[in-house]
Amino acid sequence: MREAYASMWTDAQCDAWGRRTKGPEVAKQANDWLQLADKALRAEGAEDIPWSRQRLAWVASLTVQLENELAGKLDDESSAARHARDEHLAAAKHLRAKTLSRMSLLVGGNGERGAALAVANKDSCNADEVASTLGALANLLHLWRMEARLRLLADELGLDETVVRGLRESKSQLAEAELNAASLRPSRGDGPALNRVEGRLLRELRALQLAFGMARDQGLNAPKLPVRAALKSIFSSRQSTEVEE
Repeated sequence: MREAYASMWTDAQCDAWGRRTKGPEVAKQANDWLQLADKALRAEGAEDIPWSRQRLAWVASLTVQLENELAGKLDDESSAARHARDEHLAAAKHLRAKTLSRMSLLVGGNGERGAALAVANKDSCNADEVASTLGALANLLHLWRMEARLRLLADELGLDETVVRGLRESKSQLAEAELNAASLRPSRGDGPALNRVEGRLLRELRALQLAFGMARDQGLNAPKLPVRAALKSIFSSRQSTEVEE
């Protein structure tokens, strides 16, 4: 029977609806309705409602499939984002250590330069702090290179303007990677595979909604299925389940 249920809508039709919504909201809606529908289909006289318990089990299986897709998507994306952030952080720490060791050779007996380098090299462990340190070192090195004699010494140590640019680029890359890792949320968007199962579940939920509406019109004891605000564009009317895409 599952092949028969799945044949009700094409992959293209499911994809079209899946692109209109967000997976977490669809999963919540499905779980809300599954509880109500299951109770209704167990009640006396439920055999007249135009929806079978077998088809409700199909809807439940689609819901589980969507939840699994969502869990996998979030785990994979979060892991990839954290891995990218950690790689940028490791590279930034290496660049910071290399730059600091060479800049310390420019301090000599100048107390002001030593103090300035100490401030730029404040304790930093996490990505935001390391990025801030890279920016401070870039600014300080650029400032030191404005002095002719110090610039000659810096060039001898390989601390030229390419190092300044490299520090600033590393800072930007690390800050972006940290932001991506920290702000990743389910609402960032659904992929093609998730969209398809999401859309197929939406089609089935729409058909379930219509079936229960028909049952109520006939005086049967079928509950009204409440629609979540985020999905009103899908479930707001009682017209055909088809959509032109």
